[in-house]
Amino acid sequence: YQGSGPDTPSETVRLLDLKKEVDVLIKSGVKIEKVIVSPMTRTLQTAWGTFGGHNYTLPSLPPYNGVSDAPCNYGTRKSQIEPQWPQVDFGVVPEIWWNEDESDVTITLRAKRFREWLFRQPEKCMAIVSHAGFLHELLQEQFRNCELKRINWIHRSRRQARGH
Repeated sequence: YQGSGPDTPSETVRLLDLKKEVDVLIKSGVKIEKVIVSPMTRTLQTAWGTFGGHNYTLPSLPPYNGVSDAPCNYGTRKSQIEPQWPQVDFGVVPEIWWNEDESDVTITLRAKRFREWLFRQPEKCMAIVSHAGFLHELLQEQFRNCELKRINWIHRSRRQARGH
């Protein structure tokens, strides 16, 4: 889902609604095995506000998540943001992890690499908290702020093994 921390009362309501949706999903038996979050402050706020009560470690994967298409979407240095988010694993995050020269080509390439990385993961049910622009490139779907979407992907190698 597209992440953003609450800046206004309506965003606070959307975040609370998202948390309720996730709580219902988990109570229904859906086992989210991993929550992946962009190191952007707003996505960290959304991930923690939504999944914080469910005992998830939140790995942050900057080469894949987020879009740096405008100055408002540039990140915060790892050394500044990491102390504020001790519940997040910033192990693979470089000090300066965003690209100020982002283009459609680089976003497409990062989405492709992230998709490939996702298919190599042993977990089958993951939540991704990121920037709407990146999620659009990754999934070819539009996202609203704090929107939850369930996506069922079957990697082409699995489809071929099934004869599809």
